This record gives sequence, C-alpha cells and structure tokens, in this order.
Amino acid sequence: MTQITEKMIDKPRRIGFLLINGFTMLAFSNIIEPLRMANYVSEQLLYSWVVAGFDDNKTSSSNGIKLSHTAPLDYLLTCDLVFVCGGHQTDYLESSKLITLIQRLAVRDIALGGLCTGALALAAAGLLEQQAASLHWENISVAQESYPGVIFNDQIFTIAPQLYSCSGGACALDMTLHIINKHHGHHIVSKIQDMFIITSIREPTYVQHMPKPKILSSSYTNVIDAIALMKTNLEEPLSVKDIAHHLGLSSRQLQRIFNKNFSCSPQQYYVRLRLEHAKYILKHTTLPISQIVLASGFIDNSAFSSAFKKNYGMTPSHYRQENQLI
Repeated sequence: MTQITEKMIDKPRRIGFLLINGFTMLAFSNIIEPLRMANYVSEQLLYSWVVAGFDDNKTSSSNGIKLSHTAPLDYLLTCDLVFVCGGHQTDYLESSKLITLIQRLAVRDIALGGLCTGALALAAAGLLEQQAASLHWENISVAQESYPGVIFNDQIFTIAPQLYSCSGGACALDMTLHIINKHHGHHIVSKIQDMFIITSIREPTYVQHMPKPKILSSSYTNVIDAIALMKTNLEEPLSVKDIAHHLGLSSRQLQRIFNKNFSCSPQQYYVRLRLEHAKYILKHTTLPISQIVLASGFIDNSAFSSAFKKNYGMTPSHYRQENQLI
C-alpha cells in the first residue's frame, strides 16, 4: 500500500467530530473515510482529526456501537472545522453544555458543521439565524416551528462560509467530497472516487428523497405527479397552469401544495430540476453550452447563465471548467 510520507502541506487541516449520543454511524463514516482517503491518495497529511464527546470516554452510535474518544472536548478548540454529529436522539441537542461549547467554537472563528440533526444544535446556539440549512426530512417541520428564523431547506446538504449542514446518511459523502474539492481540487477527489468506486457526486441542491407516506394523501400524489410531469418536460417546460390543469387543480392549489411540501413555488422547483439537468450535462459531456440551454428549456444563453449563476454562484463555463469529468 502507498505510505503517507513525511512530506506535508503547509498545515494539515484539523477536523473535529463532536459526537452526540445516538449519532448516525453511516454519516460519520461518510465524512471521516474520505478524509482518510484524501491523505492516502495524495501521499500527504492533508487532514488530521480528533473525536470527542460528553459521555465519559465513549459515545454510543445509532447502531449501539460505542466509539472511543481520541481527545478531550477542549481539543476541539484547536480545530479548523468541527462537525456536530447528531442522530435520532434530539433531546441533548439543546443542552446548555453543548450550546456553550458551540458558541465558544464560533467565537474562535472555527468553521462548524451540523450532521443529521446536528444542525439543530447550531440553530439552538443562534448560529443559523437567517441562514439556510439542510436537515433530515423527518425533522424539518418541527425544526421550522422551533426556529422560525432559520431557513431549513430540502437539499441534501448546504455549504456556506464557515457553516456546513447535511441531512445525513449517504449525503455526508457527497458533502465531504465537495469540501475536499474546495480545499485541494478535483484531481484529489477523482482519485478518491476511483478508490471508493464512486461513479457520481451529487450537488448540494439535490433534493432529499420524499418517502411515501403510509396513507397516500391527495397532496402527496399531486406533488409526485407534478414532479413527474416536470421531469418529462425539461426541454419544453410546461406552464404552472398547464401542470395544474393536467392534475385537475387550480394554479393556486398547486402553489399551496409546493409551498407546503418544499417551501418554494412550482416554478422555482421546476427551474431547479432544469438546472440540475443542465449541470449534469455540463459535467459529463462536451456538448456546447448553446445546446445545453435548449436541452434544459431556457429561452437563450443569457437567461440560462443568469439562472445558473444565481443558483450556483458561478457561470456555466466556470462550472464546467472546475468540474468536468471527461
């Protein structure tokens, strides 16, 4: 096996993991393993990490396995980025002890991440006011009532300056690869993909899967049918009126249904689907942007470029240059 040599970058980034009792092991593994692999494929110490928690020397995960801490809590104050690793148990996320620690980290300008329900701890510490954050779909409704000043979204993860939030599970892998790409470039991420046999990386705007409820409401059925219509009409987008008419609804009813389920209008959701389609083509093909504009249902290059930059913070050409896989 390749050995990590003593050659090091100027300063390896130090990552902290603050484990909350019942934390999701899958999400935790999907962050720490890509960091380990980044060191391996680069043959440099790009990342180091510490694991800490409040319960003696070990914290129980969601599957009952107890993970040993590698450092006391104060070591987190030496980190560049600290992830609060939550899970199905949410009671402790609002404890004064945890909130105080998070606020101490924030004062030191340490970047913070909320994993699974970890975003609730960041919200309780007052760090997410007027900020967008990703949270597992199971917790969004209650969280929005508890923290009305936070913009909880249905994206798989959200990256903002000094703040990261992830809905958990496999999504943590996508987020971590984006973070590594930001730090060290696509060439390192590509090598990690090869080692982990990862064929594609989802973008942060990818919407969480909506689970089918035990009792199918008309609202749920209408949403699924509307999205299906949108996905089959990306090149020639339907109007909201046409979609509503096809479903036997009024435009106003369709607006209410999307606001209830996604906190956005059908138009906004439709644009996101078309932009995700365009982004995939940009990354995986060499098609001219003019053809991608048509394939994603925009009227011209200017409208496409404007919408793309508004949603992703860069032009389509810049995105292709940074992310193209072929």
